[in-house]
Amino acid sequence: MSRTQPTLLHELVGREASDIAVIDDFRRQSWEQLDRRTHALARGLEALGVGPRCHVAIVVSNRIEFLESYIATLRGGFTQTPVKCNWTPAEMGYLFQDANSQAVITDIDAAREAAQTAGLPVIDVDDDFAAWLDAQDPTPIEAGRKGYRIPYTSGTTGAPKGVERVVDADSTFEEWSRSNALGAKGIGLPRNGLHLMVSQMFHGAPMTFGFGALCGGAPMRIVSRWNPALFANWLAEGVTATIMVPTMFRQLLALPPQQRQAIDASGLEVVIHGGEACQIELKRQMIGWWGPIFTEYYGFTEGGMTLATSQQWLERPGTVGLPIGELKVHIVDKTGNDLGPHQEGEIFFTRPEGRYFRYLKEAAKTERAYRTDDSFTVGDIGYLDEDGYLFVSGRTAELIVAAGVNIYPAEIEAVLFEVPGVADVCVAGGPDPDRGEQPVAFVVIQEGCDPQEVLAEVERTCQQNIAGYKRPRKILTRSAIPRDPTGKTLRVALRNELWGQQDS
Repeated sequence: MSRTQPTLLHELVGREASDIAVIDDFRRQSWEQLDRRTHALARGLEALGVGPRCHVAIVVSNRIEFLESYIATLRGGFTQTPVKCNWTPAEMGYLFQDANSQAVITDIDAAREAAQTAGLPVIDVDDDFAAWLDAQDPTPIEAGRKGYRIPYTSGTTGAPKGVERVVDADSTFEEWSRSNALGAKGIGLPRNGLHLMVSQMFHGAPMTFGFGALCGGAPMRIVSRWNPALFANWLAEGVTATIMVPTMFRQLLALPPQQRQAIDASGLEVVIHGGEACQIELKRQMIGWWGPIFTEYYGFTEGGMTLATSQQWLERPGTVGLPIGELKVHIVDKTGNDLGPHQEGEIFFTRPEGRYFRYLKEAAKTERAYRTDDSFTVGDIGYLDEDGYLFVSGRTAELIVAAGVNIYPAEIEAVLFEVPGVADVCVAGGPDPDRGEQPVAFVVIQEGCDPQEVLAEVERTCQQNIAGYKRPRKILTRSAIPRDPTGKTLRVALRNELWGQQDS
């Protein structure tokens, strides 16, 4: 095929044009339909003035139109970011500005508001989207365009930052699709049956694995919203693989006996899980229920991942596995020296190509992220066994993981520091019986201010400017925030207090 001729999706994945490619709660779509609509969407973006490598924000809920937007922006040669649908307009507006977005695709009111404020054109998938697609230039997009994804990750220094990864930015749509398919095959994702998308599609890992399965030829079954009571119905549609978080396991195990017994998992071949720590006993229960079909991953947006099959995990309970590909993992002490087997320290990743990513518009932050050997860490603590299997024994106090979603305290603190009457603030992760962790804010009230008025304003500010999933579940007052002699917040002391006194 000539590089300038259009790629046919069904040929790329080895299916018939009329085969089903994607199903959501309302309709199903063939590969030919997905092909036609994604070409039209890419042409529609061009008609709005979006040029090569220009940024498009995708703020779409779990439905076929998310997948169409994802594929259209990549094959069209644009830069894209799937944005969390539960962010506030202020949070979305920050990302639109930081990424220099040129258009927004959405079905979310907050994104409509943020786009209007920013003066950005909106493709509204709720507003006669099919007719809009039909009105676009029908000429298919030629092969060889280099679109790529810039995921946004929060950080320990405040607002979310875009992550540009070298390999992503230099791959054509066709190369990226084939690479994703090979990755999915390598971890055992089946080509037969449906790949069930139960997570929100804006999350990085679920969409990465799901898109890989799709590129391998497995149709995607998208559910609008996770509901453990409906899991049996979804499996009965012919599901062979999915990706979940341990919170979902706990909810399934907590179902009434009759509902649990209705779940026939015999057709499942692979369940990928990660995003949060999975307790050993919880995983034993799931393996006992569904069999050794679980593959656990550990990784982060910047690039780096380990995988553990059920067999590997059963031989070494608690491991998150071995690094994939040519990635190397090493454990480092506080002075920067590599540690030996079973010695606990900070987890670092090193890639053979050296610096694998950079933060968008943040050269200094990028520089600080790496050591002199180009290794990178997010601050998690762990150790390697004598065979190189990684065990994560703890994580930085800067990170809260609630139901598999990363929450960074500094981002919340940056909002709370703006509240009149707040003299100091610290956010730490406390226990939550359902989500694993929850953000808790410790606030110091300025002298002479009415504490009740300040706390009420804190509540209002959180409601308006912080998405619900990362909004502090508790706000506790303190006379002072613990700090070391240099002024650095001793967050770990407050975190330990929360976990040691769970009813505080």
